[in-house]
Amino acid sequence: MEAESLPMIEVDGARIVLSPNRKGRPLVILNGFGATSAELDPAFIDRLTSSHELILLNNRGIGGSTDDGRPFDIAKLAADAARVIETLGIERASVLGWSMGGFIAQALALNYADRVDKLVLLSTDSGGIEADLASPDVWSELVDTSGTPSEQARRCCSCFFQPASPNPSTANSATLWLRRERNCRLSS
Repeated sequence: MEAESLPMIEVDGARIVLSPNRKGRPLVILNGFGATSAELDPAFIDRLTSSHELILLNNRGIGGSTDDGRPFDIAKLAADAARVIETLGIERASVLGWSMGGFIAQALALNYADRVDKLVLLSTDSGGIEADLASPDVWSELVDTSGTPSEQARRCCSCFFQPASPNPSTANSATLWLRRERNCRLSS
């Protein structure tokens, strides 16, 4: 489906494209960095539509969704998702966050717990105060949209698939973070 023909919701200076499928329990799907709902595997989506009302959200500035020209962050994208849920008249929805969408989903669950029924994280990270963040050099490669799609993919893959060097201090801090956080429960 072309982005121009999909429904849009006005959200805080932006227009958010979504693909609602109105049957079953509501499930909001939040995409990864730069991805649109059109890039999700059709077999995966078909399986989910058998028992869920899917709300496939394209983040602001991506896939026909607009932004207001101001900088935004994960918290802003979570607020957008909460506003979409509210605007659709859904009291509580399950939320599936894929990759960067998982970061958005976690912020949504923390900041708008009354809107989230269940949280599903797919190919993402739980972050935390001791998370290893991308260096400025890697980040600049990830956000560089110049060149052909093939050149862009090559740049991104070179960032993600570099030979890893074991870092015991990172492993130890991740283990400590997991031990500290594993008993946390989301409450509404």
